[in-house]
Amino acid sequence: MDTPLPAPRRWSVLSPLPLWARLFLWTVLFGALFGYYQLRALGHFRTAWVSAHNARDMDALASLVCWDDVSADERQRMRLLLAQEAEHPLRSADVQLAFGADARPGWRPNRLVVARLVVVYDTPERLTVSFPVGLAGVASHQLAMMVPVK
Repeated sequence: MDTPLPAPRRWSVLSPLPLWARLFLWTVLFGALFGYYQLRALGHFRTAWVSAHNARDMDALASLVCWDDVSADERQRMRLLLAQEAEHPLRSADVQLAFGADARPGWRPNRLVVARLVVVYDTPERLTVSFPVGLAGVASHQLAMMVPVK
């Protein structure tokens, strides 16, 4: 006895869901993957900063700073600050997500700030510095500098 075969059906886990629910789930999935990718990139940035600091490589530390719209005097001050901080041994360096930067009126960050690099030095007074970290592209980050609003 022959039984007719059922009509072929395209199978998908999401096929019973309406279109708006499928779009929502794909958006959530894409957002979660992008967030994970950004957290890994921030971890790589922290590792690069720690290794450059431990090697006392001023050129590598300076390459991790965004110099867009920064005056020559501010560049010199920031390089001096990095050189002074490289003299202290690190206790810890952590990345904390924080959107936006605390700025005085008339100043703005030169990158979109997405996190802070909080560095604790191994000194008796536990010297702590917090640098704003901004997006330099889809997969890279740099320390953001405050520049005057134009």
